[in-house]
Amino acid sequence: MRAMGIAALAAGLCLSALPGQAQVLPDNFVGGRTSDLAALCAAGPGDPNVTSAVNYCHGFLLATGQFHAEVTQPGARVKPMFCLPSPRPEVTTVVSGFVAWARANQQFASTSAVEGVVRYATDAWPCPPSSTPQRRTRGARTQ
Repeated sequence: MRAMGIAALAAGLCLSALPGQAQVLPDNFVGGRTSDLAALCAAGPGDPNVTSAVNYCHGFLLATGQFHAEVTQPGARVKPMFCLPSPRPEVTTVVSGFVAWARANQQFASTSAVEGVVRYATDAWPCPPSSTPQRRTRGARTQ
């Protein structure tokens, strides 16, 4: 009986050493890096912080997209960095795409989360080339 207990303990220790899905840490909510946001967006159902993590992730992604749309609307001085398709992608598509992009692009892990989101969106939804320039130089007049 004692041998079975030792075997079970040994098996448990071996299994606990296997890599699993990382748990969300309190620092991920305040770190502000691409890796922090990716960790929050990747939170699984077994994570004790999954609700907060998913809410934070969705809010951050949606706010970044909304801000981008606001500052790049037609007639604005800022040219769009990415162009979402119509119909717009589901938030779950954006979340899974961002997490996969962040894992594949570790060189941007320490950049700001908003930079990471914009880099992901630029890769995922590039704008078509424009035949007419949309930017004006500062102080230039249109005639």
